[in-house]
Amino acid sequence: MRSSKEKSTPRDKDKLIRQLSLVTFLMSKRGRPVKADDIRRYVEGYDDGSKSLEAFTRRFYADRDELARTGIEIESSRDESGDGDTYRLPPENLFLPPVPFSREELAALHTCLYLLEGRFAYSRLLRQALQSLALGAGNTLDDPVTGSVAIDLPSAGFDAEVAKRQQKIDRAIEDRKTIRFTYHSFGSDRVEERLVDPYRMIYTHGDWYLVGYSHEREDIRMFKLRRIRGRITYLDKREHHFEAPGDFHLHDYLDLEPWQLGTERGAAELRFSPRYGWWAQNNLARSGEIEMHSDGSATYRTSYSNGNRICALVLARSNDTRLAGPPELKQQLAATLEKIAALHEGDAPEPAPALDPQPQGQSLSEQEAAGQPQVEPERFSQLAKTVTYLEARLDGEEFVTLTVDEVCRDLGLGRNELEQAMAMLYLVSAESGGYLVNGVIDGDSLRVEGFPHGELLKKPLRLTPREARAMLLAIDLVGGQILAGQNQSLETAREKIIAAAGGLDHVDAIPIGESDKEDHDICRALNRGLAEHRLVEIEYLARSGGDIEKRIIEPYLVSGARGQWYLVAWCRARDGVRTFRFDMVKSARFLDEAFEPRDIDLNVYRNDPNLLSGGSTPGLAQVLFSPAVARWVHEMQPGTLILEEGSALGGIQWFSEDWIIDETLRYCGEAVVIAPADLREKIRAAALRLAGEYS
Repeated sequence: MRSSKEKSTPRDKDKLIRQLSLVTFLMSKRGRPVKADDIRRYVEGYDDGSKSLEAFTRRFYADRDELARTGIEIESSRDESGDGDTYRLPPENLFLPPVPFSREELAALHTCLYLLEGRFAYSRLLRQALQSLALGAGNTLDDPVTGSVAIDLPSAGFDAEVAKRQQKIDRAIEDRKTIRFTYHSFGSDRVEERLVDPYRMIYTHGDWYLVGYSHEREDIRMFKLRRIRGRITYLDKREHHFEAPGDFHLHDYLDLEPWQLGTERGAAELRFSPRYGWWAQNNLARSGEIEMHSDGSATYRTSYSNGNRICALVLARSNDTRLAGPPELKQQLAATLEKIAALHEGDAPEPAPALDPQPQGQSLSEQEAAGQPQVEPERFSQLAKTVTYLEARLDGEEFVTLTVDEVCRDLGLGRNELEQAMAMLYLVSAESGGYLVNGVIDGDSLRVEGFPHGELLKKPLRLTPREARAMLLAIDLVGGQILAGQNQSLETAREKIIAAAGGLDHVDAIPIGESDKEDHDICRALNRGLAEHRLVEIEYLARSGGDIEKRIIEPYLVSGARGQWYLVAWCRARDGVRTFRFDMVKSARFLDEAFEPRDIDLNVYRNDPNLLSGGSTPGLAQVLFSPAVARWVHEMQPGTLILEEGSALGGIQWFSEDWIIDETLRYCGEAVVIAPADLREKIRAAALRLAGEYS
């Protein structure tokens, strides 16, 4: 992936000039077939006097394949005279068919762009696709958007390298290429080489994963992109390496929980109290079997590959969850609790000195300021759609002057990238003689000059498979959360995008795990309250203990961060701002009473929706994390210190003792509270009590 500061190589420039000249030449023939000799003679870059017929053929077929990858199919047929093949580019293979979007659908799509831009690895592709669709519908990207939803998709540890891996894996999946990389497995804390047939990428649990066949394990595995180290390389130069097996179904992996990743070891049975039965039904039914009981309790049966993760699930809600079997897993849980009790007995351990220097990496706030690293669009598609955009802005005139900021915003380009694009279009015009459009940047202005050849690319170009994938991914990421009058528009827009991209067979959409976890009735009530400034009554279960409470709230912000959704609202019962996790809301009822919006600084919650909200001063626990989880904790909480022997030291704020005890227990002995001393003793007592139940 190139940054805006990197320059194209001469080879890149030659290829782009050749491909754009080829498309322009074929379009000038109005769909009539053209012989290969004519392409070689008249298209810039194919005949420089020194290239053999074999070199031309190799270049032409490589360009044809690359254009096909962007959705532009150059058709071939046998010449009637029998003298070789002929080639043609029908307009329908290049241009986007008219997409009859309603204004509501365009507004909903633009809302997706507004929410995700700069916080979404595919937002540049999303903007480019939406620009084409808006031009095709006769609209521009000026529809109003809502400020009541915030999304922060980058998880801690997501950086430019992960974005590069997404792009490389995208291409490997398309080309069915076996890839090689080194991988850090947190289960074994080892970095080892992996040889993988990449089947699909998915986004689930707030992270990007690759699903593919591991040659070392001789089985299908999931790989977290943030765990890949170094470069991703192809096995060799063969065109294709594998075919996905016919019995591979991605949805078998999409809803897997952390305890199900890996080789299956057995089946576990958990029992949830009446307080938490509904929670288990809403959040765990997709990964196992839920049996609801008349008193509201629930029995959950699930396969598992990682017993430690099952123990963590039980201990995260220790007062409301019990492990019923199998016996060996109960023994493991008892041993884990005894270990926790021993770690919290007597004096707290003395932390090692802090590592100097600390591991480098951007904090979440720094990532947000820098913007999300981007998966780049194909350069040919970006250049061709720049021509289309400028032709639309000319609107039949010979000259037009635009502001650089406006063009950069519409095209999703930086100033340096716009300058490079204008230089490239000049080279296409100067070297091929087929003048398209010329742009000269002077200070803050861009003076655009049109030419007759530019009219050939005036219509919006087809969506590339990557652009269609980015649009569907954006809809799936936010669609369920903006149900206030826009979800239906997004659903109908989704159908039209698939049709415009050539149907489902041509769109290899990236699926989203947990995309339908939240109850749509709850989402609808909360979002109507946001949109119409109406009160909403919710039933909420706080993890701090107690029974489900009814609260009347004034909703102000829906915020998604790192795989979790939150509501920021003014709680009338607490007379203050509170944050509510969506998965802990049992029900929501839209009320008729309107409220006058309060002057609340929502920016702090946009940056951190998990910000503690409460009337009292929170407690602070100093926690020592073992080397086994230190890197993971450091990724999720960049404020933690990595210590010399590999552990990590951090602080956890809390209001409820029950909550901080469970928060410590769920680390299964890999986290030790070192202060305050009275909290250490309470954790020890809780661990011993629970261990007695399982011994």
